[in-house]
Amino acid sequence: MERLPRVSIIVIIYKVERFLDQCLKSIVSQSYDDIEIICVVGKGDLECERISRDYAKEDDRVVLLIEEPKGTAAARNSGLRAATGDYIAFVDGDDYIEPDMIEVMVGAALRNDCDISITGRFYDYKNRIDGYGVDEDRELLLKKDEAFEIILYQRGFFLHIWDKLYRKSLFLDISFDEGKKVEDRIVVFELLSKARGIVYNTAPKYHFRVSRDSGSRVEDNLLNSLETDKIIAKGILKEYPKLSDAVEYFMVYETMSLIQNSMLYGSFSGKHDKRELAYVRKHSFNIYKNKKVSRGVKLKTFLCSFFPFILKAMTIKRRKAFLEEHEEFSTGADWQKTFKEQGIRNDI
Repeated sequence: MERLPRVSIIVIIYKVERFLDQCLKSIVSQSYDDIEIICVVGKGDLECERISRDYAKEDDRVVLLIEEPKGTAAARNSGLRAATGDYIAFVDGDDYIEPDMIEVMVGAALRNDCDISITGRFYDYKNRIDGYGVDEDRELLLKKDEAFEIILYQRGFFLHIWDKLYRKSLFLDISFDEGKKVEDRIVVFELLSKARGIVYNTAPKYHFRVSRDSGSRVEDNLLNSLETDKIIAKGILKEYPKLSDAVEYFMVYETMSLIQNSMLYGSFSGKHDKRELAYVRKHSFNIYKNKKVSRGVKLKTFLCSFFPFILKAMTIKRRKAFLEEHEEFSTGADWQKTFKEQGIRNDI
């Protein structure tokens, strides 16, 4: 009988003590047994160290690495160096996964001989769990341009590191850029570009916990994400020029997201957001013409281009209504302070 591949699951753990037990329990309980669980714990986070040690004592598949906290990128690289599996998966310490997630992803990878296997995701709030854009359980074998089109139009998976299974050999010449805040988008783009095959199972299996004080919401991070998007967009256009409309949509949508974040958190003004507003206005006509863009996004593009303060009022109102139905978690961490302590730069 042919040996099933081993999966190394790299778990990044720092200041997530209130969620860590659920995270690790979901991993050790996987229906797919041949896994190693590499817990990379920030040294000095005593409660997370204790919880991780307890799991390591109970389950010999748990590998414990306690290291000086130098950011997510450095922790992921440490996990990769320690990994002995044929495939790599990532789980953040404040998230958790469905019992059959690894089994589903490995099965899809093997059936289709793919380097990357992707699954759907849930967004978890205190009072509800939302599946993202999933109306049925389907397994889609994708060409690379098809995968990038899904990402660009944001109609399925995105450039997250954690909802994917990767053949380990893909990382031979790819690593996370240490000391920077935004490190995963570029890496996922490079991995997808290298992949010999990509399969996507639409059923949600990864639970992403939505926190109002997440480090990803820090304004500098959003600016860095937009700069990273430009690099990715350029790379996609070079390889797949037929995706030009999708790339344009993606950049406009991401720019509007940055503007709306500014509107929600008080820094918006014609001067503060001048460059981003001008970019949306410049590309707005092509967005109107694009038949793959929804009417709602076209309306938002129009308001952002010509009536931004109406868009601001609508954004604040809709956000308020959303939060009345979705109670977000809180990590309790001061991420600006944490980034500074870890020596993480603002540049991309």
